[in-house]
Amino acid sequence: MATEPENICCREIEQVTRRMQQLQVTPSCMVDHPGMDPVCLNVFSLQNAFNIYRADYGPLRLRGVQHRYRFLAYRSFVSWCWGFLGRKVRVVIPSCVVLRIRREFPDAQGSYVGFRPPID
Repeated sequence: MATEPENICCREIEQVTRRMQQLQVTPSCMVDHPGMDPVCLNVFSLQNAFNIYRADYGPLRLRGVQHRYRFLAYRSFVSWCWGFLGRKVRVVIPSCVVLRIRREFPDAQGSYVGFRPPID
């Protein structure tokens, strides 16, 4: 990952390990969790997340379907593990999850923003 704060393992984040430990057999990595695909990577779930986003916040101004899916996948993961965070509250997503989402919904130029703390 581009910055040190983004280089974090899923097992280092309490909210993520809590989600992993809800299974009978705890996976060694969050990307192996059986809920990862249906919650964060399934395009039909992301289309639904897009409809909810539009109803709550208005249009999503991102170019390209891959960018939109990537954004919604990150939001879905955060919602799944942390719940609702509130305005201007951001968390770092584990690098394994970020890389898995990027692999599923790649940027054509390989250009990614990474974590940005909220601006006051």
